[in-house]
Amino acid sequence: MNQYKSEQDFIWDSLDELFPNTTSDIYPEINENHTLDAELKEKESFMIIDALNLCDYNQTHTASALGIGRTNLIAKMKKYGFPSVS
Repeated sequence: MNQYKSEQDFIWDSLDELFPNTTSDIYPEINENHTLDAELKEKESFMIIDALNLCDYNQTHTASALGIGRTNLIAKMKKYGFPSVS
């Protein structure tokens, strides 16, 4: 049984070398201050900016393109400090 275990350990060690399982190995540029919440806020704000540009800053069309309500879009724009467009 020890023989099988050592073969299995060898396989797992080889897999660990090929496919690292820690985020620091996969994403060495990410620091500890970079959280999931910060990443989601950044992604959401970029999506809003892209949709606003695509819809010529028409809030109704932008909200529809993002699949959210217009008032929700306005609240998110205030949250991220976007200039209000009337």
